[in-house]
Amino acid sequence: MNVACGYTIPIMLFGIPPSPENHLKAMEIVGEAGFRALELELYDGLIPEHRRDLGKMKAILARYGMTVPSVMAVEEKMFSVNPQIKAKALQDFDALTDLIAELGSPLVAICGYMPPEIRPQGTELYVGGPPTAVSVGDDFSWPEFWNNAVDVVRQCAAIAKSKGLTLLIETRANDVFSSTDAVMNVLRESGADNVGVILDVAHVHAGKEYLALVIPKLGRLIRLVHLSDNDGTQAYHYPPGRGNIDFRAVIRSLKKIGYDGTLVVDTSCRMDNVVEEAVKARDYYQRLIDEVQA
Repeated sequence: MNVACGYTIPIMLFGIPPSPENHLKAMEIVGEAGFRALELELYDGLIPEHRRDLGKMKAILARYGMTVPSVMAVEEKMFSVNPQIKAKALQDFDALTDLIAELGSPLVAICGYMPPEIRPQGTELYVGGPPTAVSVGDDFSWPEFWNNAVDVVRQCAAIAKSKGLTLLIETRANDVFSSTDAVMNVLRESGADNVGVILDVAHVHAGKEYLALVIPKLGRLIRLVHLSDNDGTQAYHYPPGRGNIDFRAVIRSLKKIGYDGTLVVDTSCRMDNVVEEAVKARDYYQRLIDEVQA
């Protein structure tokens, strides 16, 4: 296993989404901090800018010897049942995956963002996080919504496969797919064979699911792991030690299932010295990787 910097760090530094200039600046900062792997996010609203800056991104990665284990394709309207919105989202996903393949990432990730048909009512627990409450109209149909979501995942997986990429869905409490079983169901029903999950331990813990059971349940579907801490009451993304997640047990469980991929520092909360804290978290997780036996 290796440890990467998550895109939550650039977001904490510069807001969401970081401007194209700050996106590049954040990549430099992460490289200077000694990280050799960086998870990125690319946004549907910034596709021309991302395309323009692709060469600069590749140059920064090369300068610091960094790899990109995964890229989140941020499309908040992707799961809309409106045919025009859906078609535009899939078109944007196609464009984003072209860039992701160019960056050398083998994985493209999506979240179960709430589409326009599901209106956020509660506030985010952290910048970029899902809402804490939602409302739907009287004409909302879950079967229609679910069938459409399965079709979106199926089409995204096919687009990803055409670029040599694996499609991941992140496990996030309060998302459209708000449990690990929901994520597994939509992946299974999609029929795609190039799919997996991002195991976000903070979200799973806050969703009142047992990590000791979730890790073997997901098994080989786990292709990336997000690490941050909380006390299980809400999906806060604290540095390790500020909650009660047993990271030693998490690492042991991951080793037992044969996971040998990337662990991502996914801290997202107000703090001074964000980058310094990310480095401390990286070193802590790396010590666990070195010490813990399966």
